[in-house]
This record gives sequence, structure tokens and C-alpha cells, in this order.
Amino acid sequence: MTRWWGPHLAVEQSVTGSVVFGDNIQISGVGGNVTISLDRPPYRVVPADDAPLPLTVERARAQPSRLLLARHQVVPFTGREHTLDTLAAWVGGEEPVAALLLHAAGGQGKTRLAAQVSAQCAAAGWAVWQVTHTPSPVAGSAAVSTVELAGGAVLVLVDYADRWPASALLGLLTQLGNLHARAGTRVRVLMLARSDGYWWPALAERADSDLGIEVDQRALPALAADSADDRTGLFVAAAARFATALDLESANWPVPDLTGDGFGQVLAVHMAALATVDATRHGEAPPTQVATVSAYLLRRELAYWSQLHTRTELSMHSPPAVMHRTVVAATLTGGQPRDAARHALVDAGVAASGTAADQIIDDHTTCYPPADTRTVFEPLHPDRLGEDLIALSTPGHGNHGVVDLERDWTPAAIAGLLTTSALPPVWAAAAFTVLVETARRWPHVAIDVLYPLIREHPQLAITAGGATLTRLTGIPGIDPGVLEILEPLLPAGRHIDLDIATAAITGALTHHRLTHTSDPAEQARLHATHAFRVANAGWQKEAMASAKEAVSIYRRLAKTSPDPYLTNLAVSLNYLGNSMSALGWPAHALVATEEAVGIRRRLAETNPDAHLPHLAILLTNLGGDLSVLGRREQALGPAEEAVGIYRRLAKTNPDAYLPDFALSLSNLGVCLSVLGRQEQALAPTEEAAGIRRRLAQTNPHVHLPDLATSLDNFGICLSALGRQEQALAPTEEAAGIRRRLAETNPDAYLPDLAASLNNLGACLGDVGQWEQSLAPIEEAAGIRRRLAETNPDAHLSHLAMLSRNLGRHLSEAGRGEQALAPAEEAARIYRRLAETNPDAYLSAFLGSLITLCSSLMKLGQRGQALARAMEADSLRRRLAETNPDTDLPELAQSLSNLRVCLMRLDEPEQALASAEEATGIWRRLAQGNPDAHLPNLAMSLWTYAATCVNVQANLPQALDSILEALDLYGSLRQRQPRTFAARLFVAHQTLADVLDGLGRTDEALDVRRQLDEISARMQK
Repeated sequence: MTRWWGPHLAVEQSVTGSVVFGDNIQISGVGGNVTISLDRPPYRVVPADDAPLPLTVERARAQPSRLLLARHQVVPFTGREHTLDTLAAWVGGEEPVAALLLHAAGGQGKTRLAAQVSAQCAAAGWAVWQVTHTPSPVAGSAAVSTVELAGGAVLVLVDYADRWPASALLGLLTQLGNLHARAGTRVRVLMLARSDGYWWPALAERADSDLGIEVDQRALPALAADSADDRTGLFVAAAARFATALDLESANWPVPDLTGDGFGQVLAVHMAALATVDATRHGEAPPTQVATVSAYLLRRELAYWSQLHTRTELSMHSPPAVMHRTVVAATLTGGQPRDAARHALVDAGVAASGTAADQIIDDHTTCYPPADTRTVFEPLHPDRLGEDLIALSTPGHGNHGVVDLERDWTPAAIAGLLTTSALPPVWAAAAFTVLVETARRWPHVAIDVLYPLIREHPQLAITAGGATLTRLTGIPGIDPGVLEILEPLLPAGRHIDLDIATAAITGALTHHRLTHTSDPAEQARLHATHAFRVANAGWQKEAMASAKEAVSIYRRLAKTSPDPYLTNLAVSLNYLGNSMSALGWPAHALVATEEAVGIRRRLAETNPDAHLPHLAILLTNLGGDLSVLGRREQALGPAEEAVGIYRRLAKTNPDAYLPDFALSLSNLGVCLSVLGRQEQALAPTEEAAGIRRRLAQTNPHVHLPDLATSLDNFGICLSALGRQEQALAPTEEAAGIRRRLAETNPDAYLPDLAASLNNLGACLGDVGQWEQSLAPIEEAAGIRRRLAETNPDAHLSHLAMLSRNLGRHLSEAGRGEQALAPAEEAARIYRRLAETNPDAYLSAFLGSLITLCSSLMKLGQRGQALARAMEADSLRRRLAETNPDTDLPELAQSLSNLRVCLMRLDEPEQALASAEEATGIWRRLAQGNPDAHLPNLAMSLWTYAATCVNVQANLPQALDSILEALDLYGSLRQRQPRTFAARLFVAHQTLADVLDGLGRTDEALDVRRQLDEISARMQK
């Protein structure tokens, strides 16, 4: 983070030719208190350093395992020709931003391959960055990373991607996508992981659909399929390089049998080569099995500790037995600040006190210098060797060729490291992750260490995070009982970092349980639970399939046993409706929701305490489904009923029902607003915002999204009531909240962010800031465009609306030529939508045609404008005759706009017909809701009269209209003097014009004389 304050700074500071990851805050010329809230990015970005780190012969001979570390580059990269060709094509692709997951088991050579790709990119002038996940920044760490950007292109390397929280990876991808959008930088993100399990499909879907980032994955193939080098060739080449590093003469090193599965990884072959060379140097028989190779190299570590402990100069105080425990602990915890390392050694039973721990830490640092100098406790690398240390130190591995490594203290030390403190320690997530990875290859670690830990301390697994939980489910032959212990601790609702893991655990348990039960009720329950869980992970198609299974079974059961299966059927129908709605199928969702409402209503009649809350939820969903389908008058009834139920419930139990009460109030406000009843909508909308603000103050993680929704709705109501200046503050606040939410969970919040940005743009336009309004609307349109590519059913209508708004705002900002393309796109999309769902989209299609007509006229394309106007006029007739459920306020406004277009195109008869029809609609609406629609009726009466004057037709009717408009404006002026005084003045001018047209010039002169007097008084 970069900060500078105060007006005394004469020279501005800036970052040039670099990218800042974090907060860059400049404050100047301020007074009073300033509060800055900072959210540190959970990762650190640094320039990749691929230069080899020198290693002396002495250090190599003392600690041979260091020769395996990629940083020393002892064995040159070789082979992998096919994968390198694929990666080169990916790097050179046309996509502006692309991400690729490269996955394989540990030791397959992912890191070395990534280093080769980064070296090739750097040679071509690219910037290359290394990104590291930092769940708990250490003292002194930078809250911001500033890295150079060269050549307009960057390769970003992300290791251990499957261990990152989903929110952190999505946040990084969001920032990199923004980097391209703002600077035009070409971005390639190469992610390395051991698996592409549950975590990857969900992340890839979000990155693709929500962020517009091209994503792909590739399993790193077996060596024989990926290069001309075979295992023997790799062994011989590596042995020669290791011999040189150890200052040995060249020799024909004996090659063991490398055909087994255990030698399918590059690292396993290199470890065998190193063990062969070093054992020969010591006059020992080289190990030939995978486990004995690891054991040999680990015994060399023990010998290194003994050597340091016994030598006279710079001797290591800690004996080898202590160092053994310390290296096991450090391999589990990973690099930690010194204070945390002290506590770890005490908890693991290695040190009696923090003071004693300091000497051990210093000794360990001598053996394993940390890569990050701000930490200690560098783990044993490579990862595979560190995991083997834990496994071979733990009794029970059953490998009789391994000796001198098992320690009876290992299980207790691991348990102490994780369970001594009342709360999970800061290293809990890292240690648990290493245990899970070790258990995937070593069954005895799973059975004797990991599973007992989970059974006794299940919260440790939850602390490890979603990525590790997901990997846990993939342990071969995992005991379902272990997952069942974790199940009750999973979040009841949505959770960005645990949704995928929850779905994975539920999926594994559902499969297991379905194969062990023939009870239809239990099968239905399992399907319903699975539908709920996978829906939270964003897998709506899978959710719909499971919900359908649950509905089918419960429907059969309820026929013979209504109690309790009708309740379960209603729940499953709700899940089915929700997934269908999320997939953009509102008509199908409505069928399911209506059936669920009917069931709950009947049940609530006999047992209201049990069923009324659920009925209210379903009524809220029903209102939403009806609104989406354009049946807004019908949506009002369910919305009002839900509010009534929740108001009663919240009075007796506010803790349980206030959130749902606020939701129902918010939905009622929306229903009233879209019906044009803005005055009525304001009260429930404001009440909902107040409740949610109080809830968000105590529990922001749960209630901030709802607060943003209410703030948006409140701003819309204020704008519709002519209070645009007041509307700007809540609308800006809503957009700010949703931007932060979308950075951590795009799948859930990007659509909402687009809605807030559109509202913000509309607000800025309403106060005359047309140029400033363009950025939020353009960003919203970009979001919806990406979403619509993968889910058009859910997002195309929103894209059409945004394109229409963008065209209008560009036109108002004086960018007429740019306005044409979005106006055409809006009309094109609405045309397709109206063909399949006229009830919902014909009125919007009419509005888009009028907007397009206006854009064409401003560009002088009169012929095309006239064609669109005539089509709009024909559509208006069709709507009036065949579609009584049309959104009447929007239709009336569109007709008023159509009148303007037709007048400019010298089509007076059609213009007059549009004006007359608009007046008739506003009159009907005002009869039902005068507070909402009398101002619109007055405006329509006035414009009808003005149109009659312009075409010199229907002047007696025009006189009646303008006189009625004057009466309305006179009464409205009593309530809102500022708003309606000016309109009253202009309406009198039209009255004078009508009187002139009727030949009543004396009366017209009197009116104009009065207007002159009013104008003179106003000027004084």
C-alpha cells in the first residue's frame, strides 16, 4: 500500500510502467477525520526469478536433497516436447486474457516445466510474475506488490492453485482481467496443481462465464507420451549431472527397474538417480524401490544433522533427534513468523519453552535457510520428500525395506501441533493440507493419523478451507464415516470458499448412501439435500436433475402418505423452481413454485406455526417468477401476502424472521415500483433498507448483499419520485458494496453488480451528468454480455436493456455515432425475445425501436428512422389490441417517445394517434393510482394538445386536454411547488397556442400577457 497525505506535498507521486496489487491511496488537502478501510489481497505478486542458485560441492555432499530443488537447476530441463508445443500455442493464442490449469501428481515436473515456459516468455520480452497465496501476512510484509510491466504482455505463474481458496483465485483473475481492460495488457495465467477435481470445474465456469476469461486445463502426460526421453534416459542424464555437482568421476551408474507406477514422475526418477550416485559414493548398495529411495535420502538428512551437531566449528546445538522432530513440524506448518514457530515447537513437544525454542529455530535455519527471510521454519523440499519424511517417520507404513526412520513420537507430535491450543493455531490450515496430501499416497497416515484427528477435532478440517476439504474427499477409499463427521459443521447456506467442498462432500456421501439404501423416502431426502448443496456451488443443471428426482419420489409417496411427504414435496419443488429460475426458465419455475405454494397453503390452514414461514418464502418466490414473466399486477398479491405474514412473525420472533421480513418488504417495493406506484413503494423499500442496515452492522458477511439490494431499490424509488439528487447516495453505496462482493464471488454477485452499475448510470444521467454516466453502464453491459454467452436465457434480456440505456446515454452525451450500435443491438435482442415471449418483451421491443429511431434521426438517416417508426407504430396497435397484460406505464412512455419521433419524421396522423393512446393509458392508470400517475396524465394531456396545435387538427379536443392539464398541474403544485410551477407555466403557453388556433386571439393575448408578468416577476 502506498500512502501520502497533506497539502504540503508540492510534487505528486505516481507509479509508472508498473502494476500495483493492493491499495494505492493519495489524500491531499483534507480536513477533519479520515478513515481508510483496506482489504489486503490474499496473495503476493513478485517478479519471477529463474536464475539458478549456486550450490557448493561441500553443501551438496552434506545434504544431497538440495540437488533436487528446482531453484538450483542442477539437471537441465529436457523432454516434454509435446507439452511445450501446446503451451507455446496457448501463450501465442489470440485471446487477450487466458488461464490454463496444468495438473499432475506431485513430482511430475510441473514447476520445472513452468520455469521453462517463463524463461521462453521472458526471452520474448514478456513480464513474468510469481503469485503466492498469503492467508496470514507476516509482520513486515508488504500490503501491496508493485511489479514491472514490460512489453504489454505478462505471464502469471500460480503454484498450488488447488490449495488456494476459490475467492482468492477469483479475486486474482478479476484483477488480471481488469489489467487487460484498462491497459490493454495481454495476460496468460498458468496455474499448477495436483488435481483438477471438484474445485476446478466450478472455478473454470466462474472465470469463463462471469469474468470472460478463456480457461482450459491439461493433465501433464506420462513421460513416454510427452517426449522422446524414456525413464532410463532421464535417469542416466540426471545421474551424470548429480555426479558433476558432487565432484565425482563419470561412471556407468546402475539403472534400477523403473517400469513401476511409482517411477512415473520425473522427480521419482531424479530421486532414484541421486540416491544411486550418492550411495555409490559411500560404498553402499543403491536403493531400487520408490520407498527405499526416499528413505535413503532422508537418512542422508539425518546424517547431515548429526554432522552439524558433532563438528567443532559452528556446531549445531540441537541433537539429531530434536532436529528430526523439528523438520517434521516445519514441513507441516510451512514458513512461519518466529513467534509462531516458537509456539509450534512447544505444542509439538519439541521444546519446553519459547526460550528453548529459539535455539532450535536458529539451528533449523542453519539446515534449511528460508526462501522468505521474514519467516523461519522452511519445510523440507521437494514436497514429495517432505511428505515421505512424515509418512516414513510414522509407524505402520509396512515397508520392510525402510529402517531407522520410524519414531513412536510422530503421531503425538502431529496431534500436539494441531490440538494443543483451544483454538486452531495459525498453521492449522497448512499442516492439515500437508497431512491430506501425504495421506493420498500413504494409507497408514490416513488411517492412523488423519482420520483420528478429524474424528476428535473435526473443526480442524473446516479450518483448512474448501480446497483441502475437496482434496480430502479424493483420498482413495476414504472412510465415509469421516465425511459424515464433517457434514454437520458445513455451512447451512452459501459460503464462497466452502460451497465447492460442501458439494463434493455431499456428492460423495449421497453416492455412498444411495447405494446402501432402498428406502424411497431416504433416497428422496438425499436427492433434495444434494440439489440444495450443488446449487450453492453454482451447478444449477446438476441441482435441477437432483431436485427432479426428489420431486418425483416425494410425489409418489405423498399420494399414499400425505403426512409428512407433502411438506418434503413442497421443499423439493422450491429447490426445483429456484434452479430453473437460475437457469433462465421462469415459466417452468412458475409451475413448480405455484404447486409448492398450493401445498404449503393447505398445510398452513391446519398448522400455521409450522408452515406459514415457508408459505411466505414461496409467496416471495412466486411474486418474483410472475414479475419476470411480465405479469406484474398478478405478482402484487403474493408479495403483499408475504409481507403480512412476515410482519406478524417478526413481531414475536425478530431474530428468526427479520431478514425474511426485510426480503418480503423489498420485493413488495419492487412490485409496486414497476407498477408505477412509487409513493406506495417508498415506504416498504425504505423500511427494508433500515432493517438490513442494522442487520449488516452486526453480521456483514451474511447481510451486506441484501443491504445493497435494498439501497438499489431505495434509489430507484427516489428517482422515480423526482428526487434524483437524493437517489445518488444510496445507489453509489450499493454499487460499492456489490463491487467488493463480486471481487470475491463473481458467480453470486456479478449480475447484481451489473444491475447496480446500471442504476448508478441512470442516476448520474438523471442529474445531467451524461458523460460520467457512461462508464458504469458500459461496464454493466460488458458484464452482462459475458454472462449471456454461457447463459442467454438468464441474461440476454438484461443485456438488451443495458444496450438500450447505453445508446440513450451516448446520444445525450453528444456521441450520436457511437449510440447507434448499442441501440441496434437492443432492438435485435428484444425482437428475438418478443418472438418467444411476447407477454414479457413486446413492450420493451417497442421501446427499443423508438430509441433506435431517435438515434437514426440524429444521424440524418431519415429513411431507416421512418421504417423503425412505422414498425413501432404497428407494434403499438398490436399491443393495444392483443396484449392487455403489457407493462402499461412503459407502454405509455414509449408511445409518448414515439409521438416525438413521428412528429420529426413528418408523420402527424400517426403522432397524434400515439399521443392520444398514451393519454388514454395514463388516464386509466391514474384512476387506479392517482398519486403515481396524475403527473404523467397531466404531461400526456399537455403533449396531446401541443401535438394538435402542431398538426392543426382536433383543436377543440386539444382545448379540453390543456384545460384539464392545467387543473391537474394546479393541484399538483400545491404538493410540490418547485417541480410543477415550471410545468404549469409551459402548459399556459400551450393554452395560448390552442386559443390562437381556434381563432380566440383576445383570450390568447390575455394568457400571454399574464405569462409575461409572471416571467418579469421571476427575473426580478
